[in-house]
Amino acid sequence: MSLITNSAEHPQDCYEDYVVHDLISDVESRFPAATVRDNRAVMGVSMGGFGAVKLALKHPELFCFAGGLSSAIDVPSRPFSIHRIGQWRHHRSIFGSWNSATQRENDPFVLARTADPGKTPYLFLTCGQQEGLLPANRNLAHLLQERHFHFEFHEVPGGHDWSQWNGRLEDCFRSLFEHLGAKN
Repeated sequence: MSLITNSAEHPQDCYEDYVVHDLISDVESRFPAATVRDNRAVMGVSMGGFGAVKLALKHPELFCFAGGLSSAIDVPSRPFSIHRIGQWRHHRSIFGSWNSATQRENDPFVLARTADPGKTPYLFLTCGQQEGLLPANRNLAHLLQERHFHFEFHEVPGGHDWSQWNGRLEDCFRSLFEHLGAKN
């Protein structure tokens, strides 16, 4: 579980660098893929949704669209919980100590407060109404709205599972195709 983030504790775990530098150039060198921002997107579910949204806010020059389905958007700032101590320790190994530079540099809420809404990719966000992630996703949508980002947010029936996500894919891809090649 990398959360598409360069690890604070394990310098060899440079997953953000891998996606941003290596993966994109590897795909473009091997396949007839478009090589410009206006034709590049990133999407993910849960932790992958966190990564997609974070990459879009942190590297807006790379993508025209980011989709986050049930994004675990609050992972960098989740408080300590004795019930999830293993998860909390793992998150700290990725993001560093509480309020560290690494934590702030990878927190979508911090990034959304400083990113230029006019340069940020279009964001497609969705979250199930029975998910524990819904409050954090609502909060991010509210912040994006306050700052005039180009985005859509859908609260939908369902929980944190594939039956809910499969029902959202058609809308996500519709939005993706509307924004590919478009100037935000």
